Amino acid sequence: MKFGQRHSIRNNLKPVEVARGIWNPSMKLWRDIIEDYLYISRKRFNNKLSMFKIQLNIFQEIISNIETIDKYKELKEKLTVKEQKGEISKEDFDHEVQHINSEIYSSKVLNKSLKEIADGIVWKYFNYNRAILYMLADQQPIDTIRLDGGTLNNLYEFSDAFLDHDSVAIYNDITNFLRVGDVTQIKEDGTIEIIEVKARKKRGKRITRQKERMAEMVEFFNTGIKNYDGKVLKIENSSIKQKTYLNLLKNAILQARRKGCETLLLGKYLILEIVDYSKSASTSQFITYLESRHKTVREEWDKKNDFVHHSFITDKMDYSKNCAPFSIYPFDVETCTDIMMGKLAIMVHFNFSELLRIFSKAGWRIVDSLILKSEDEIKSFQGKDMDSVPFLKINKGAFTLNVPPSMIARIQYELLAPSVLLEEFEEFYNRGPQKEDSFLTNYTDEKRIWS
Repeated sequence: MKFGQRHSIRNNLKPVEVARGIWNPSMKLWRDIIEDYLYISRKRFNNKLSMFKIQLNIFQEIISNIETIDKYKELKEKLTVKEQKGEISKEDFDHEVQHINSEIYSSKVLNKSLKEIADGIVWKYFNYNRAILYMLADQQPIDTIRLDGGTLNNLYEFSDAFLDHDSVAIYNDITNFLRVGDVTQIKEDGTIEIIEVKARKKRGKRITRQKERMAEMVEFFNTGIKNYDGKVLKIENSSIKQKTYLNLLKNAILQARRKGCETLLLGKYLILEIVDYSKSASTSQFITYLESRHKTVREEWDKKNDFVHHSFITDKMDYSKNCAPFSIYPFDVETCTDIMMGKLAIMVHFNFSELLRIFSKAGWRIVDSLILKSEDEIKSFQGKDMDSVPFLKINKGAFTLNVPPSMIARIQYELLAPSVLLEEFEEFYNRGPQKEDSFLTNYTDEKRIWS
């Protein structure tokens, strides 16, 4: 055993700045940390202290990543000035910017993954009530978290909520779904309290509107009916069994783990391509294999000139209010982590035209849809006209139904069976015309699906 000594001069740098300056952990190392957080969020969900500490850790990681992004953006601006002055070559500039953009992207992926984990905790505390969670998320996005006085007050309130023996809490800013209030307190009897934290009593139009918005939400959740965007909105409970094909995706992922890539065809409306980037095969080999799969179906799509939407399954992380978070998908923690972090890439090729044919065969006439508009028609619309065009309007007899994009997104990203939507359409049809303009559905079978 050998000993030594050294002197250290810190220059008043914050620990996080020193750490970032010396060593920025790779995504491979970060992946294990994300997996650990996800494991704790599942395994220790009923441990009050674990839920308190994991949220504090997620908060700290998000703040740190935001600071990293800010620093890289500042560095990029400085390099741009240097390049313009001729102080560095174009080649060196491009090389540095490529590295900076990569680091910014990685930090954003980390924060999205961390919020997905927090969202999983939210879904469990709210008993998987999709309707209420959709309404809470259907607000202005949360501003970038900054470590200021207001944030510290929110943290104190969050901590105090945990001191109540019969309560847990969620720090709203680390989630995608909770966009009303600063802290959400959940009590053992099922009572949920939305808390807006202020340093002192303030007045003003913005503060008044915040209070009004919270009051409206609380009343809505208690009564199930509210005025929303000039329409009467109602929450309906549905016992329709939520059939998904997530188990087929799970099996396809196992195959991709073994041989590097795999595909999954659902009916003629959806093709999933799964690639495990940890395998050594080249990208060209993956592409060759994937393109050789389901050729007959793809050719049929082309022949019919169908509208096919191409995306990655992780794209839903940019618009999370429509779908359940990956952190509660019925897969093991390793698989969920690899999906969130991009180690497992899942490409989604969704044939919207084929889905409409499924609806038509079930007796529903397609009245109108924004998706079916030509590029020239879309360009000719003015802003207010675009708002008047429904995402999808269908009817049967005298009954007309506006289908929101959130329903269709579940087929793309949660692999919900189209038959479930058709069953729900029939439920609306049998109910007949209602005084309410639109509905949000809480599926009582939802809890069975998710982890």
